[in-house]
Amino acid sequence: MQLLKKGIIRSLIWSLPFAILALYQSWSGNTDAVHAMLVYAGVAFFLGLTSVIYEVRQWSFKKQIFIHWSVMHVTILPLLWFGGATPVTSLQDAVRLYLNFTVSGLILFTVSYFIIRMRRQVKAS
Repeated sequence: MQLLKKGIIRSLIWSLPFAILALYQSWSGNTDAVHAMLVYAGVAFFLGLTSVIYEVRQWSFKKQIFIHWSVMHVTILPLLWFGGATPVTSLQDAVRLYLNFTVSGLILFTVSYFIIRMRRQVKAS
C-alpha cells in the first residue's frame, strides 16, 4: 500500500506541469496544444505510477523489467496511438510508432540502468 501511495504522489507531481501547460494553452485558445499536453500528462502520470515497480524488493530484476515493459505497452503505447499526439493513419505509422516507442524505451532503460549501477557503486565505496 505504501508503494501505491508513493506511485500516486509521483504520478501527480510528474503530470502536474503538463496539466498546468494544458490550462495555459486552453486560456490562450490553442486546443491542439491542450490535447497534446493532456496526452503528455497521461504519459507522465503512468510513468510516475509505474516507477515504483523497481522498488518491489521481492521481485527479481528480470521480473521488474518484464512487468514494467508490459505495463508500458498497456498504458503508454495506447495513449500514443489513440491520443493523437502522433498521427497514426496507416499500419506503417502504427509500426513506426511502436518501433520508436521500443527503441526509446530501450535507450531510457539502458541509461537508467547504468546510472543506478554507478550510484550503487558510489554508495558502496
